[in-house]
Amino acid sequence: MSISVLEHRVAAAIEPSAPPARPWDAVGVALLATAVSVAGAARPSFWYDEAATISAATRPVPALWQMLANIDAVHGLYYLIMHGWFALFGATEFFSRLSSALAVGVAAAGVVVLGRQLSTRPVAVTAGLLFAVLPRVTWAGMETRSYALSMAAAVWLTVFCACAARRGRPWHWLLYCLLLTAATLLNVFVVLILPAHAVAVVGLGHSRQALRYWAAAATAAVAGTVPFMAFAQSQLFQVRWISPLGADTVGQILSVQYFDLSVPFAVLAGVILIAGIGCALTDVGSIPGRLVLVTTVWITVPTAILLAYSALRHPVYYPRYLTFSTPATALLLGACIVAIGRTRAAIAAVLILCTAVAAPNYLAQRGPYAKAGMDYSAVADVIGRYAAPDDCLVLDNSTTWAPGPIRPLVSARPAAFATLHDYGRGRTALQRNRLWDSHIAIWAWADKMPDCAALWTVSERDPSLPDHQRDKAIAPGPRLGRAMAYQVPQRFGFHVVERWQFSFAQVAKSTRH
Repeated sequence: MSISVLEHRVAAAIEPSAPPARPWDAVGVALLATAVSVAGAARPSFWYDEAATISAATRPVPALWQMLANIDAVHGLYYLIMHGWFALFGATEFFSRLSSALAVGVAAAGVVVLGRQLSTRPVAVTAGLLFAVLPRVTWAGMETRSYALSMAAAVWLTVFCACAARRGRPWHWLLYCLLLTAATLLNVFVVLILPAHAVAVVGLGHSRQALRYWAAAATAAVAGTVPFMAFAQSQLFQVRWISPLGADTVGQILSVQYFDLSVPFAVLAGVILIAGIGCALTDVGSIPGRLVLVTTVWITVPTAILLAYSALRHPVYYPRYLTFSTPATALLLGACIVAIGRTRAAIAAVLILCTAVAAPNYLAQRGPYAKAGMDYSAVADVIGRYAAPDDCLVLDNSTTWAPGPIRPLVSARPAAFATLHDYGRGRTALQRNRLWDSHIAIWAWADKMPDCAALWTVSERDPSLPDHQRDKAIAPGPRLGRAMAYQVPQRFGFHVVERWQFSFAQVAKSTRH
């Protein structure tokens, strides 16, 4: 099919260019989305992925650069951004996640602006409000990783692409090239948005020249990032934990990719989509064709590419990696809601229903152990509150929790452990140019134990024991009792006198009698 025919068919499906959004629409939705995401940000415990962000982003920039040569190159730009953020606000649970909540707000504003470019004001505002409560969005707004920022980058890059397609100035496309390069460095999967941009340019551009400019800019950006993508591929060992495609992949796409395991919301979204398609078939023009084309390509093509790569080369499909396409889901569903509701009251009723259905998942995301059940912060709270400077730390490296070993626990809240003697700590993460410190077996430093006023042992939770115990001498329990982290100190006369248990971990204080 020739370019002219394709351009004619796409242009036939769309209406004339819409005026820009009212600024206060975008600002109001952005503030609401930020507030929704940041609510309860301090409550969930840090977990493995967030500990990785803190470990990488709090080190000096030269040390960060050296680390990226070994691991996590795909997150390098994000770590650099968070290095500045942590320098200003610190790496607490609330302030680290505030960065993501603000990014969600920026993304929500982009959804409104893009919605007005592709459709009407009601669709734009409805999509922005729906975006604020989508389970994948409220999850990303509580995660100290690049997911929220990748949504903001993707949607505003699309806004800029649409503007450049209409105006057609060469310098617009030069800037687009630079922005696309930056977005790819932020999150390598964002480059998969290019097919959606091609559709947007064909539909919104006034001439073939816009398509040629876009193609040149996109090609230059991809060519410029090829070395980065090739190097990132050399670090694919980092994602060897991703399972090959299987029978559950369809379920992951339908219920996890955008709905974070909220099956009720996924079902409701399906009903809205089917009803919206029905309205579009009976009332042509009720859903703008250009919005459908751009969002459908934005959702389906990146997903198909990751699935194909996973099937043919190496498993890389993971639902969260498609978070950058969530704005497209919000726009498509928002258009369907407006087509179904037609009146403000009906549209508001559907949005309220969506909010109510999302509420259980939203509350679960803000539970104390919402992050894969991990309890890094709870452990740090106990150590920080009760441990004395002359005490020693013992980490039971035989724990079986996943992801990762036990050492990352210290990296999430290092200040809580800073006053303890951590003789089990080997070469530091900075010395190794890795995310985590190395671990020294407990018997290798056992001769230092007699100098410890008390031992604080972090091990795996024992379900046969209560959550809290305190006495002059407490039985170690089946789990701790068989661990060298207890057996070696026991030979020096240490006995457990108090124990706290959380989701994954138990913290035991031991003294000598």
